[in-house]
Amino acid sequence: MAGMVESDKIDVGFSGKRCIHSRNCVLGDPHVFVPNAPGQWIHPEAASVEKIVAIAESCPSGAITYVRKDGGPQEQSPVVNTVRLRENGPLAVHAEIVLDGETSYRATLCRCGASESKPFCDGSHNKSGFAATGEPPLKDTP
Repeated sequence: MAGMVESDKIDVGFSGKRCIHSRNCVLGDPHVFVPNAPGQWIHPEAASVEKIVAIAESCPSGAITYVRKDGGPQEQSPVVNTVRLRENGPLAVHAEIVLDGETSYRATLCRCGASESKPFCDGSHNKSGFAATGEPPLKDTP
């Protein structure tokens, strides 16, 4: 499911192709992002714009996006770009990212090689048994 859910003060977008099910959205506010809903599951009118912005920006994959309509600032590049290794999972990037002419600020990129949505992670590392901590291997010292 991809698309934008509109409200008076903020529109909230969701890209299923980018979602890694970190659950930051539903744990952030289950009234806005309703878990296991049979139909519409995003309700931007159920919380303040500031809360929705904070939840969206906590989504590591960039699957949740927003467009403010209240005159407040839109999402911007972070002051410091970061790349985090998710244990046995993707690279979580927080930076200004331009892929295929589209700019975003958050993404989880495949590092197992099995994703059907490359360069994005689609969770295939769970099925393939991918295991990588990001820590260098320990060397035996004589």
